[in-house]
Amino acid sequence: MQIKENTPKAILLIIIGMTVFALQDALIKFISDETNIFLIYFSRAFIGIILLTFFLYLKKEKIIFKTHYPILTIVRGIVFFLSFTLYYFSLTKLSLAKAITLFFVSPFFITILSILFLKEVIGLKRWFALIIGFIGVYLVMEPNYNDFDIYSTFPILCAFGYALTMIIQKITSEKDNLYSQTFHLYFAAIIFSILIGVISADGKFYTPLNKDLYFLLQPWIINSYFIFFSLLSIGFITVVGFLCIFQAYRIGSPPSVALYEYIIIVWGLIISWFVWGETLSLSGYIGLILIIFGGIYTYIREHRKNVKITLDKPLR
Repeated sequence: MQIKENTPKAILLIIIGMTVFALQDALIKFISDETNIFLIYFSRAFIGIILLTFFLYLKKEKIIFKTHYPILTIVRGIVFFLSFTLYYFSLTKLSLAKAITLFFVSPFFITILSILFLKEVIGLKRWFALIIGFIGVYLVMEPNYNDFDIYSTFPILCAFGYALTMIIQKITSEKDNLYSQTFHLYFAAIIFSILIGVISADGKFYTPLNKDLYFLLQPWIINSYFIFFSLLSIGFITVVGFLCIFQAYRIGSPPSVALYEYIIIVWGLIISWFVWGETLSLSGYIGLILIIFGGIYTYIREHRKNVKITLDKPLR
């Protein structure tokens, strides 16, 4: 069945998808003092499986859990879980705007990894875009080598891990559909969260001496209706965001749609300012402009070369 292109609708969907993901990140940061990151992971994945299954049932689409690439799927699940653990943990140490901005180095990592693993050849113009993008990252990080902030590297490490999972998805998508691959990420999150929970869910490893790790080590407890409904909201938001982005790339022109992904940075700046009174420095804003420029140029060049690695969007 041929899908009718509707780029204006696709743009609206990508804006909605990016907006709800910005809200998800803000909500995770907001409740990080009161709940455990792995409880959030478990709740989000559990709710996601239920909602995605219900969605596919309503659409009368076949629900497939099987993978044709078990080893690559396991590796992808592990890398994705570890990468976003770093990212969500960084939200407790960095401003929302800074964490989201640094994560957008991922298109540059995808391009580099595609050279190594997919044997893609890129020209001088795309190398120039990569260099510009990484200069932007440097400016956003504002590294102080006398007092280096290790947490500012976490969104970048997450972006690298995310890029690696995208390369794996490019390979596995030959036989595994996007919904199946999303289920695989959910199952991985549940399994790894349970394993960690069995060891540390009672909070026995937390002491005042390691208070910086509170988000990772605090007990798995839901001590208020606000936390309960926040966990439900995060699970719901994740599925809504995924479906919006997936549908946007199905019905829209990829170069046109991809440009609007950067709306999440705008939301990050707005939410950071109004909720936490935080924003980027002048050099941070200059770096943000360079990252966006490099990312947009990379998207455009990929489209012209008919290379759509960065346009296959998994669940964030």
